[in-house]
Amino acid sequence: MRYQEWYQKNARSQEGRVAVVTGANSGIGFFAARGLAYLGAEVVLACRNEGRATAACERIRAEFPSARVSYMPVDLASFASIDAFAANLAARYPKIDVFLHCAGVYYPRTTRTVDGLPMTEGVNYVGTVRLTEAVLSLLDATGRMVFTTSLTDRFGKDKRGENEGEGYAAYARSKHLLSAFVVQKARERGENQPLFAATHPGITATDLLSPDKTSHKPLFSRLGHAFLYVFTHSPEKAALTAILATAGNIENGACIGPCGLFGISGFPHRTRFCRQVLRRASRVLPK
Repeated sequence: MRYQEWYQKNARSQEGRVAVVTGANSGIGFFAARGLAYLGAEVVLACRNEGRATAACERIRAEFPSARVSYMPVDLASFASIDAFAANLAARYPKIDVFLHCAGVYYPRTTRTVDGLPMTEGVNYVGTVRLTEAVLSLLDATGRMVFTTSLTDRFGKDKRGENEGEGYAAYARSKHLLSAFVVQKARERGENQPLFAATHPGITATDLLSPDKTSHKPLFSRLGHAFLYVFTHSPEKAALTAILATAGNIENGACIGPCGLFGISGFPHRTRFCRQVLRRASRVLPK
């Protein structure tokens, strides 16, 4: 187990706690789910692809034979799937202690959700918000609701451009809106509601740009991954920001990111939401 010393210093035992991680079949979501399992939590991998999620569960069990991990299907591009997942989760668990949102898309091949929304904003923001509200009653004041956002949130615009596609601008706006949502939820936190926090992993090489997930050309994806592997940190290290947010000593409204130059890489620490996000959070967000 890499970074074991860091875990011992910065993360609390999660024995007896139930954690749900969306997008946990690969990348940051996988390593966050693996880390929570290592800390003793019972972890639910909430994913769209059953085959990949099952394989991820097997990888975690192979490394930690006593780990309690399972899979539940959810597709953030479908309101019906989100609602069904929330109902199934409530039927299985009367209480959830940690809910970590890691699922997201960038430059997706499909441009519309099942419900007709632009795919990037529909998954990264609208679907994530709908899922949050659907499961919120399962968490109490001892729980944590944590959202994976991005350094790009400071570059996001409030409104979609007239001729905008599903590329960088859409991704940045979706993360801009999501970060502002976290700020609002933290400010409005009810008496029996969980702690709300955000985490951004800096820049890391995951399969978000893989040819089977993105409409980028394969050559672009390969070059992009080569750059990321050389100049940034690994998904396993990037996931430590999520581990600190879910199992470390933080307060409501915290934003956790890497401590390196410009927040691109490094071990996690407490950082700040950018001014653009704080301004957006002072206004009513779109539903």
